[in-house]
Amino acid sequence: MEVYIQLYGISRWSFSTYQANCGLIRHYILPQLGSMRLTELTPRVVAELYRCLLTQPRIDSPYHHWKGQTISACTLHSIHKVLHSAFEQAILWEYVTRNPFYRAPLPKMHSRHQNFLTPTQVEALLPHCDPILSLGIHLAFAGSFRKGELLALTWEDVDFNTGAIHINKTLSRISREAVKQLNGKDILFAFPPAGRELQTLLVLKQPKTESSVRIVYLPKTVLQALKNHQSLQSRNNYTVVSDAPEMIFCYEDGRPIQESTLTKYFHAALEQAGIPKVSFHSLRHSSITYKLILSGGNIKAVQGDSGHAQADMIIETYGHILDQCRRDNAVRFEQDFYKD
Repeated sequence: MEVYIQLYGISRWSFSTYQANCGLIRHYILPQLGSMRLTELTPRVVAELYRCLLTQPRIDSPYHHWKGQTISACTLHSIHKVLHSAFEQAILWEYVTRNPFYRAPLPKMHSRHQNFLTPTQVEALLPHCDPILSLGIHLAFAGSFRKGELLALTWEDVDFNTGAIHINKTLSRISREAVKQLNGKDILFAFPPAGRELQTLLVLKQPKTESSVRIVYLPKTVLQALKNHQSLQSRNNYTVVSDAPEMIFCYEDGRPIQESTLTKYFHAALEQAGIPKVSFHSLRHSSITYKLILSGGNIKAVQGDSGHAQADMIIETYGHILDQCRRDNAVRFEQDFYKD
């Protein structure tokens, strides 16, 4: 697995994928398989291994504290993806002659219902937000941005003449070890650490996929909110971190607002408004759903805003909205063609 990381992972993985896969290898794969010979792994042994893994406790992390939960089907699918890929490389490198993880039995994953805000709830929430959170909600709802994309926005990305905003980077907190191992690839700018030395860095980096780079056209009201915020920053003499781009979402010292901070204030506003708790990311689902309805199910138009790599991802996630559009089409057909 160490050879797999060095020869394959470092050249192919993004920072987030590197951190996630190394975590799976360290916490789950090596404890279960680390002492086994490659020739001992057979399809039957793999089936038994997966059955046992589902009874193992999930690993605590600084960001996820579990209370006795076992490994989920989703996590097992992620483990399988790493192992299957590793053994495809093992065949190429002539360690083994077959992949024992090919067609391994995996439990079914049941998609969870996505809770998100309706347009009425978004409207009711805004009066309970301060100006910066209000701007973030407007942009997330109108632009279908991911949270990292939203917080990475700079004033250079905004074209007030055309009413468009350019999405070409994301804000992430990544480990120094990952930066070292991947030689800083895809990093556009690393913010200097504030306070004590940390094991992580806050960086602007290139998006994970090419489809994430896109231009989104914004409503006039949202553009005006951006202009007002730009004027506020100028009046308050916001500083800029040395050599850093001018961030839209930042503190007065120019350092960017982080995802955890945005989530904290978002949840506080939800509580004040008496709205059930949802994630900030749910605004992206609210946005895509609303745009599908407004466009009559125009998937390609919505995909251009959302940055999904495949249109199928929109169909699978928002199929119930598309079904409603099809029912509406049947009504329109009746009224237009059969009206006499």
